[in-house]
Amino acid sequence: MKRAKLAVFSSVALVVIVVLQLLLDKPAIDLMQSFAPPSLTQPFGKTPLGQSMLAMVLEGAGQTLAISVFALMLALGTSLVTAGILYIFPARVHGAFAYVIDAWLAIPGIFIALSIGYFLPQSFVSVTIALVLSEFAALQKFFLQRLNEAGRSDYITMAYVMGSTRGHTLVTHVLPRLTREAGYLFFLTLPSITLSLASLEFLGVQTGSDRLSLGMQIAVYKDYILLYPHLSLAPVACLLILLFLLSSAAKIVRRSS
Repeated sequence: MKRAKLAVFSSVALVVIVVLQLLLDKPAIDLMQSFAPPSLTQPFGKTPLGQSMLAMVLEGAGQTLAISVFALMLALGTSLVTAGILYIFPARVHGAFAYVIDAWLAIPGIFIALSIGYFLPQSFVSVTIALVLSEFAALQKFFLQRLNEAGRSDYITMAYVMGSTRGHTLVTHVLPRLTREAGYLFFLTLPSITLSLASLEFLGVQTGSDRLSLGMQIAVYKDYILLYPHLSLAPVACLLILLFLLSSAAKIVRRSS
């Protein structure tokens, strides 16, 4: 019961973070308040430009969540479409593609993401492509396994016996099932892709936006760790809280599945 309440609370908190990110203006610059220490009104202090660090991490959390959601939706959509196309082809094509995916999985996702991120210009597009390619193989492996299970199911076999074509079976039976699986997979994968985004930004692959997400904030303020530790610890703490909320909210999906 307590876990269910925590999951609901986490879901509500995530919605609030997204709404705040949409409603809040960019924190105002006030050079007279540069490096102001933490206080009752500003628990995380002020940035070198005098901006509220609390407002910065709230905005960064929303930015991080928005980018992660967009990249994961794109990765899931691409994987789902690829799985649908593969279903129409013969089994030997499935096998050949499965070998490619297994080889892809042997390469660490963060290495793939860093390679793509450094090769392309620093922008939102490059970060999105890096995240999609780093997650694609794992997602595709999941869908390939589901395709194999669907191909061996008695229900699909009976559909073929009754004269159904592969295209009709795909649209009527297989894709609806894979779409439901994609919905579960979205919530279960969101924490990991969020952490991947923060890691990429910390290592130098940035969106180029003037609104700093949490990974970019950690990278920017890490140099102040000795003199102003609150500047470095605030985005780290916020990222950990965000990951905790995402993991807790995903428990609702685990129970429903």
